[in-house]
Amino acid sequence: GRLGAQTTRGGVRASTSERKAPGQSGFASASAFLIVQRSLPSDDRRSPPRVLMVFPRLRWCCHVLAFAVVAMAVTVPARASWPLFALDNGVGRGSWSAAQQAAVLQELGYAGISYNYTNPQDLAVWRRELAARDLALFGLYVSVRLEREPVIPPGLPEAIEGLRGSGAVVWLVLPTPSAPGDYEERALSALRTVADLAAPAGLRVVLYPHTRSYPATADQALPLVLRSGRANVGLTVNLAHELAAGNGPALPSILRRVAPVLDLVTLNGATDRPAGGWEQLIQVLGRGDYDVAALLEVLREIRYAGPVGLQFYNVKGEPRANLADARAAWQTLQAAP
Repeated sequence: GRLGAQTTRGGVRASTSERKAPGQSGFASASAFLIVQRSLPSDDRRSPPRVLMVFPRLRWCCHVLAFAVVAMAVTVPARASWPLFALDNGVGRGSWSAAQQAAVLQELGYAGISYNYTNPQDLAVWRRELAARDLALFGLYVSVRLEREPVIPPGLPEAIEGLRGSGAVVWLVLPTPSAPGDYEERALSALRTVADLAAPAGLRVVLYPHTRSYPATADQALPLVLRSGRANVGLTVNLAHELAAGNGPALPSILRRVAPVLDLVTLNGATDRPAGGWEQLIQVLGRGDYDVAALLEVLREIRYAGPVGLQFYNVKGEPRANLADARAAWQTLQAAP
């Protein structure tokens, strides 16, 4: 069964319909040259086309056309198709069996799920049910407390080894102790510890910025990723937690800033208001007035090629209905011009 997605940069990545990146634009230039050459006899293809020698202005126009083709390949991203998964907080966590979770996600057209880590035994059950339905485990959400030394959850090394080759990421959140302090160095130590556990299994570790954690935002996560010195480390942009930090208007620029190390994105419906509670900041996708479509345009602009997770924390209502509504809203967003 498919337990992961296509990988680039070592982490979960998905195929898209994007055009060639700037570094690949030579293909477009060669294609433009072949457009002119293809209609010529084979013995003329090593010399300038006679028609261009006779009509210099036409020759100039063909050069302009070639440059235009290259420019289009470089500057006009095609519409991406990101795999969509649900965080398990919206998939009957604590009440649905793993089999029911996988069955509903498959029925509704999701690509998979992320789970909060509990123990290696539960992880084995989740993977088995997902594999039976060709669904992916996109992330294993792991909490490591920032005490004097990182507190690694029991069984995590075994769980990481069990994910070898799966394409899943270790989705790392670092809750801060209640006492105030500067936790950057402790967070860096924890990040390196988990990254070193994950590297032999070929897994990426992706920071999950979270309120009352360090980092709480993508901007706080970025220097940790850069300072970690670990090639298997990246970060997440979480819409809800960025809104909670007051970063709603700045999100487009944040996405552009962290793009080189962006591995995961989580979205949801939201109403961005000062001091808004979670009932406003996390709604079913398609509800609220925050412009999620504008964020998708930025993701296309930066050529983001990873998966998108839907957040449902504390959302009221029946889980299946919420999942169906969110999936329908996602399809609407994808179809928008």
